[in-house]
Amino acid sequence: MKKTTLLLTMLLFFFIITAFQCNDCRSGTASIGRTRSWFPLKGKTQLSFRDNTASVTNFKLNVTDTTETSLNECGTPIKYEYIVTTLYLNQNSTDSIYFSLSSGGWLCMRARSNDSVNVSMCNVFGQTAEARVAKKLTNYTAGTKTYPEAILLLSDPLYNKNIDSIIIANQAGIVGFNYANKKYTLL
Repeated sequence: MKKTTLLLTMLLFFFIITAFQCNDCRSGTASIGRTRSWFPLKGKTQLSFRDNTASVTNFKLNVTDTTETSLNECGTPIKYEYIVTTLYLNQNSTDSIYFSLSSGGWLCMRARSNDSVNVSMCNVFGQTAEARVAKKLTNYTAGTKTYPEAILLLSDPLYNKNIDSIIIANQAGIVGFNYANKKYTLL
């Protein structure tokens, strides 16, 4: 009986102590890491693309490349790095290609046309392993430039196809896409 009471008391004490402790709280900086090189667009406000009819279009670009500080669940400050890139494809900004890159190389993207999703996925770098909706490309040529590393992002058959086949390249960002039955490549 004494052993049982002692064991129950110790177990209760353990549960009380652990109930008031924080989980394994992360602190410091949650950095993007080497995947940052996929979106080196900081400071740019537009990108110029040539379409398959040889017309050049300057698309408005909005880039947020920043670090914010917030408190984790233990109340300790932690810095988060992230990059948000939006390429607006029309004057009304209803058609766009959006990328969000956050800590650990977590890349999400969404292409929308007239409030309809055309392409949407997260874990883009991980998706390339399956090669169904995101495919790694080596020595990909877009226009007059060749990119050693690129990723082709394909539209889902369930979505509208006004925007599809988006291509990003390491050291360049968005280098190509199909939009409104035209193929655009970065100048």
